[in-house]
Amino acid sequence: MVNLVALGEVVTSLGFAPSDRIVRQRINAVEQQTIYLPSDMINSDGSLDVYDDVLRLFRPTYQKNHPAIQCAGWVGYIPLNDRYALEVGTRVPVSNLERMVGMAAGYSPEILRQYTRPFGQTDERPAALFDMLADQLLDSFDHIWDNGLLKTYERVKRAGQSPVGRVMPFQTGLRSARAGRPVAVSSAFHRSSDFGPNRAIKHSLEKLLARYVTIAEDSQRKRTQRLRRALERLGDVGPLTASEANPKAIARYVDRLPSGHERYGDALMVAQLIIYDVGLSIRNTGGVAILPTILINMAVVFEDYVRRVLADGLREGARVQVKDGNKGGDGGARRLLFDPIAVPFVNPEVTPDIVIEVDGRTALVIDVKYKDAPKIPERSDVNQVVLYGAKYEASQVMLLHAGRPNGRNSVELCGQVGSYKVYNGMMNLDTSNVVEEELKFVDAVRSLLP
Repeated sequence: MVNLVALGEVVTSLGFAPSDRIVRQRINAVEQQTIYLPSDMINSDGSLDVYDDVLRLFRPTYQKNHPAIQCAGWVGYIPLNDRYALEVGTRVPVSNLERMVGMAAGYSPEILRQYTRPFGQTDERPAALFDMLADQLLDSFDHIWDNGLLKTYERVKRAGQSPVGRVMPFQTGLRSARAGRPVAVSSAFHRSSDFGPNRAIKHSLEKLLARYVTIAEDSQRKRTQRLRRALERLGDVGPLTASEANPKAIARYVDRLPSGHERYGDALMVAQLIIYDVGLSIRNTGGVAILPTILINMAVVFEDYVRRVLADGLREGARVQVKDGNKGGDGGARRLLFDPIAVPFVNPEVTPDIVIEVDGRTALVIDVKYKDAPKIPERSDVNQVVLYGAKYEASQVMLLHAGRPNGRNSVELCGQVGSYKVYNGMMNLDTSNVVEEELKFVDAVRSLLP
């Protein structure tokens, strides 16, 4: 892993990165945990002193007559106010967490752009976080362009009839004697944007463009257009040289930035991550970069991750299709509850997390619960999934939990409710071999399919 800490230390010491950066006291927590809050977070009117846009992520409560917040499934550095922040970790090992986020197709993390935090680095690069880096670099470059590119003075020698700058007598005499006519050799300093900082930014933009031109999704079209426009503006900037392509060199560029050009520090921080193919650690803080706060909703990630695991594991021709019940249209399986419905009522939607079809008929409906596996699923959860079975005419339904106690199978039959078999699905996300855990679950699900 490339050591990029040098630049992060320089940026921090100079106060670069967004000007509203605040150093907050961290309160350590784990997902799903209820945390007591400091007493000075209570306002005079009894309300919690928490940012409004952050408070919506939690459920404020009181525990033993103390103000508290239940962390739910959010993971990351969560600013509460100008004094405190929650550092919420997950029970999932870092390597498994990065894999889950990377496999959660279509998942986009929550980005609190008005708050910043220091990031550590990782070898994993989930697509959603890569998009965030691209946007951050483009936003910084747009600001740089609006305020003018940095330029440096370089010495340029000229030989001809019209000298510019300082005439060099010895070389002028030598060239004139050889040519048999007056030739003036002069030297002058000219401003140029073709130097280290701009080359590093251009190189990172080129790497981004090379990535995004291969992605045909419409959602990436605007990002690709912005990258092309940025590179056109850097048309006079040459390629990054070997001596400039190392973390210490980029750190020196930031260290020597003149005042009023803080956005170069922001851009170069992101550029180094792109140049060296280094990802951001979702969970751990560090000195690699100071960027907007990124939060991961583990409940959503787990659902998207499991859907991807099943879709990849059950690729058996066109017989088996794994669909998302939260969506309609192609690949979706969302339906309306009543058929027909009495007028004038609004027909609510039915949105199971995963619908598995075999030869066009629903064979299994799965509802994903990001919580530990119970001995038997909770009654309210069973009620929900049996309704799904009735609506989708599926005789088998499952509640999948994020945990598998030792000695228990990946899928267990709980019993039968009417004509519906209810299964308890379990995946151990704390395992050291999550790929093996995925295969066990896929095999168990496959055994239920006709």
